[in-house]
Parts: sequence; C-alpha cells; structure tokens
Amino acid sequence: MVRLFSRGDDQEEQRISGQLDRIPHQLEQASEAEQDQVRTALADRWRVKLAELLEEYPELEGELRALVEQVRASAPETQQFFTQNNHSHDRSRQYVVQHGTIVIREDPSARRGS
Repeated sequence: MVRLFSRGDDQEEQRISGQLDRIPHQLEQASEAEQDQVRTALADRWRVKLAELLEEYPELEGELRALVEQVRASAPETQQFFTQNNHSHDRSRQYVVQHGTIVIREDPSARRGS
C-alpha cells in the first residue's frame, strides 16, 4: 500500500507509512462503543484516498486490485451467528425456516369450519 502511494518518493513513503502505523493505535484508543465508528471513518478516509490515487494514476488499478485480493485472502472469514426464537400459543401455526426456502400448501378442504 505504501509503495502504491509513494511511487518512489521517500518523503511520501514516510508520510503514508506513518498514517498506516497509527491506525491500530487509533482503534486501541477508542472505547468499545466508538470502535465501529472509528473503523468506519478510517475506512471511508482510505477509500477516498485510494479513489483519488486511481483518479490521478489510473495505471495503478491492476496493482491495487491485486493488493485487495491479497488482503482478502489473508483476512479471517467472517463468522455469523443467528438465533431464532419462535413461540406459538393457542391454535396458531408457525412455519419457520432460518436459511433456505419453505413452501406451505394447505388443503383448503381440511380447514375446520368448512
């Protein structure tokens, strides 16, 4: 990432490197409640910087895409946990599915009171 931004300029390399090095510290300093906001603000800031970089140097697109894929491949998979609680009372019915499809076909003649 530093190489993309610095393009051989030592001063720019130090500046970008310093900004990237401060990111973990900024996240550590944020309270647990603020961490998502800080993370989002940092991501937005770097997204704008990358867009501006590509606007100025469109030939870097392939290199940036390769870097993004490298980061994605090394990042841990997102884990999602779902909880579903269903309560039914009296003569009610529940048709529940958490992932996938459910198809209900009722026989109209089987209804009570028909």
